[in-house]
Amino acid sequence: MLIILAFVVLFSGCASSLQKAKLHLAAAQEREKSFQTEEAIALYKMSLEETQREVRKRPSAQAYLLKGLSEVKLAKWPEASRSFSQAAALGEEKAESWAREVSLLGLAISLQEQGLTEPALRVYSILGERGKFSPVVQAALGRLVDGQLELLPALPEKEQEKIIIKSIGIVEKALDTDPACGYYHYLLSQLLGHQKKYRQSFEEAVMARELGLAKLETHRDNDNQIVFCYRRLKESLAGEEWAEFSRTYRLWIDKWKWPDAETPDWKRR
Repeated sequence: MLIILAFVVLFSGCASSLQKAKLHLAAAQEREKSFQTEEAIALYKMSLEETQREVRKRPSAQAYLLKGLSEVKLAKWPEASRSFSQAAALGEEKAESWAREVSLLGLAISLQEQGLTEPALRVYSILGERGKFSPVVQAALGRLVDGQLELLPALPEKEQEKIIIKSIGIVEKALDTDPACGYYHYLLSQLLGHQKKYRQSFEEAVMARELGLAKLETHRDNDNQIVFCYRRLKESLAGEEWAEFSRTYRLWIDKWKWPDAETPDWKRR
């Protein structure tokens, strides 16, 4: 991190706006991995400012592509769609499909905010199943799962199960494409927890933690899911089954340096 920031300072006076944007973007991504959210957002904004200067002076496919990536990180979906469309017009082929997906996501979010939940969920489902641009797929799946889970209490049990099974299928399809995405494992863990499949939910939450989660609140929610599964399994397992799970659980919390079975490390700080 210090090396990256040193480069940012060193080249701030002599690098082009495009070079500065790349450095800010790289530094922001490193901060995001460390859950330094405010610093990451500030750097994404700096990256966006540099790309805005660049496209005014020297418009290019690369500049618009970087501009769009910065806007995606700042959840500026309409602006990102326009930036990717410009990048596509200047010869960046992959940006054309990104523009369409970002535009659809922005539409779905707008529909949901205006009270049209069902059509919004349909669009999220389409993007989750057919999308190719990872940031859009992740955002769509997160909103789809959250939206579906909010609907469950008002539905009959059979309908609840149908919705959960369908959502699990969509998340699993995304995992087939990107099995190293911690966020997909996190979503799957949440859904399996609603099915009362606590052992599988625990396993997915462990994978999510090990692979990494970009947002601090998601990381902590995932830890809470691990503790929740532990408590439920403690109630339901007995004999050798409980002894085996308990040993496994102890190995993981020792690795994570948790003070005890039900206290994640961040609760101690």
